[in-house]
Order: sequence, then C-alpha cells, then structure tokens
Amino acid sequence: MRYFPVFILFVLFGQFFCLEAGAQSPQDQLKQIKSSVTEKIDGRDFYIHTIKRGQTLYMISKAYGVEVNDIIRENPGVKEGIKADQKLRIPFPGQKTVAIPKSAAGKEKVAAGKVNNPAVKEAVSKSDSVIIPELPCGKDKTTKKAVYKVALMLPLYLAGVDEVDAENPDPKIFETSKSFQFLPFYEGFRLALDSLEKLGVKIKLYVYDADKDTLQTRLLLKKPELKSMDMIFGLLYHANFQIVAAFAKKNKISLINPISERNELVAGNPYVFKVQPSKKAQLEQLAGFMADAFGGGQVLIIRNGQYGDHDAPDRLKKECQERNLKVQVVESQEAAIGLYSKDKPNYVVVMSDNQEYALDLLRGIYKLRNEYNLTLVGLPNWSAMDGLENEYLVALKTHMMARSFIDYDDAAVKQFVRRYHELYKTDPELLAFQGFDQAYYFLSALNAYGTNIGRCIGEFKMNSLQTRFDFIQTRDNGFENRHWEIYKYENYKLVPVN
Repeated sequence: MRYFPVFILFVLFGQFFCLEAGAQSPQDQLKQIKSSVTEKIDGRDFYIHTIKRGQTLYMISKAYGVEVNDIIRENPGVKEGIKADQKLRIPFPGQKTVAIPKSAAGKEKVAAGKVNNPAVKEAVSKSDSVIIPELPCGKDKTTKKAVYKVALMLPLYLAGVDEVDAENPDPKIFETSKSFQFLPFYEGFRLALDSLEKLGVKIKLYVYDADKDTLQTRLLLKKPELKSMDMIFGLLYHANFQIVAAFAKKNKISLINPISERNELVAGNPYVFKVQPSKKAQLEQLAGFMADAFGGGQVLIIRNGQYGDHDAPDRLKKECQERNLKVQVVESQEAAIGLYSKDKPNYVVVMSDNQEYALDLLRGIYKLRNEYNLTLVGLPNWSAMDGLENEYLVALKTHMMARSFIDYDDAAVKQFVRRYHELYKTDPELLAFQGFDQAYYFLSALNAYGTNIGRCIGEFKMNSLQTRFDFIQTRDNGFENRHWEIYKYENYKLVPVN
C-alpha cells in the first residue's frame, strides 16, 4: 500500500474513564439532563434548560440532539462561558423557520420561504410576526440556476511562462517555476468539472491569474463579470484573499479558501468557507474519537515543556473532561509510568515537536508494551521525523491524525490516478487531489442547494479522495471544516478509523 506523505500529524494517547458495573450509561445520564420545561417564543418551540454544576455545552447539546452552535445562536452570551443556574433556550431539533410580519404576510409574495422585501426583513423580530416554515434543504428552488458561474483564482504567474524553453525544458521546472506551483490544483479541479458535467451539472468556469501583487488583485475585482459569480475559489496569498473576501461579502458570493489554516479567515464573514481544519478542531475531534472508540481506561497527556503550544495539553484535557473521560496531564514520561494501570487500557497522548524527545519517548513506551495495555497517538508532525520504527508503532497500536490521507488501494483513488495519468502524463500530487475533492464537493452542493449553500452545507456529506468535509458556522462568522482523518497502524498498514 502506498500513502501520500502530507500533513500527517501524530498524537500519543493515555487512558480513559470506564463506567463501573451497575453505573448509569452515558445515554441514561444524558436523558436525566433534558428539561421537561418548554416554551413557545416568537412562534418557535424551545426547551428551557437550567444549567447544573458540572454540565457543559457539549453534554447539553447531546442531551437535546442539537449542535452546540445551535445553542450558541439562541444564547449568544454563552460564548463567554456558562455557569450554574443559568437558563438556556434550546431549540427543538429540526425546527427551522423564517418570520415575517402579519401586516406584510398578505401583501408580500413569499416564494418557498424566501423573503424578498428588505422592509419585511427588518421587521422579522416584531412581536406581531407569523412563522413561515423554511423548506427543507434541497427543496427550496428559489436560489437554484440552470448554469452556475464559478471563478477560480490561482497565482499562476502567467507572465513568467514565456521564459520556459518548451523544446529543452529544465527537468526541475515544476520545482523551480512559480508558474507551475499551483497548477496541479487546477488540473484536479478540471477533472472534477468533467465528472460533474457527465452528471448534468452545468458550470461556467472563469480562471484568473492572481499573484502576490495586491494592486493587481484589486484591478482584477473590477472586472464586471465577477459580481455575478455564484462561487469563488481563492487559492491566494493571505493579503490577496482578504481583499477578495471583502468583495465576496459585499456581493454575497460564497468564497472557498482551499489551503490556508488561518482561523481569522472566517471572522465576521459568513460567506467564507475554510477547508483546512484548525488545531482546535483537531483536539475536539481527538477527544470525541477517544470517547467513542475506546472503552474503559484512562487518558494520560504527557506535556513536553519545549512544545510551542504550551496550552494545548490543557485544552485537550478540558475536551476529554467534557466527554466524561478520566484524564490527567503529566510533565514527563516518568510521571506517566507511575500512573499506568495494569487492569485497564492506557491511552498516552504526548505533545512534542522535538525529535530527540519524541524518539526517546517512543522507545521508552515500547519497552513497557508487555507490562501494560498501551495505545499511542503521535502529535504533531511526527511523520517528518526520522527513526520512527514501524515495529514500535505497530506494537503500540499507534494512532495518527492528518488533514488528509490518500489510500492508493481505494478504487476511486485508482480511477482518479488513471484519469490524471491519461490527461496530464504525470502522477497527481496532493494539490491535484485537493482540487478535485473541493471542486466536486462544493459544486455538487451548489447544484443541490443553489447559491444559498450556507444554510445547508452542514447536512451535505460526500465521500472524497483524501478527506471528508464537516462544516460548522459560528455566529456572524464563516464556515470551517472540522474534520481530521484518524488512522492507526495495523499489520504494518495505516487503516482509517473515523
């Protein structure tokens, strides 16, 4: 099996909380959290939940079957923290509505739940409003089109192409020329368009060369056709992306950022979609995975004092505690050994980017494999370190986290590689896979939901070649993918586990 060596982040695991015999299951505990008090507010049904000491937003969301973000939207103050005896409005699951004033209901034509009159929109919060149910995702056809216009902005540096000697090209031209740096993304993107066209999806693609020159980017946005775009993919340098983001917000155009990891990209802009998940999302997903996948035991998080993100172990600890895991943060391998259990599994999470420290720790834990039940997860960037012995990683049931992972034994991956070879006469690199996956995912969503994809993108799930997409939105901000791939070593192969 061949794996694409990109963005793989390791993490080392510790041990979990196991419910003793006779104790309540997590499901039973959640049922007891749920309030029986309900109230109708502005025509919508809500549970009125009184927070008890020790409860968390995560626990409350699970009890009511809603997303944490749904609770935050109805109770903006909880972003600053929650406290005992505080009351929350919890929306009934699946309830989505649009309000219009009674005075306008008879005059304003409302097509499929969409309010077109600005004066009506301003009045939606008035007490004399009536509730028009919002149509389910995919049923509202008011923003759908026969053909969608999509812009792809890439730093292609086309002005430098003339310098390339086509008859005697430099063998390292793809490594040295900026003109070819992001070309694989475009190539993968084109293959996705070809596939979608065969399914009847009609896309009119506009490709723009947007290099590092911010002045040129501003001039580019003056092109009259850009205001009519239905979606923009901006594989751009940060300053240029911010310029395009302001344009997209002003003109209400969905803007996709394919590769940046910056969290601030989505701040205050509900039209931005950030594809690369954040480190915060990584810790949340890791804790959630451990709670779901590992039964009984304890989590030990080993902190290396030289690790740059000094607060990360404590953040992971908090995420684990919110999921009722038994967890401790320790300062050294020796301290962890003193806490290992011989009766229960031990999940050891070591956060270090120091190669010498990581190698020494890996060897030390390996020596204890027959004495304790140990599971190891490596974090971060251990894949870039030399000397990680496969024998050690397999014996310790090592888990990894990555933003992307390509299984070259997968049938869909094989087909993509074959098509890419036929068309471009070379092997696809990660950018090509990303270009294909993102084009196929977002343009399929555009075709399914129309231009207002933000309302429904959280429901849109699709298998992809190198990752999955799980978008969430915070209040008044854009959307961020929170999915990290998790794998484990098994029989000297990497096997996806989430």
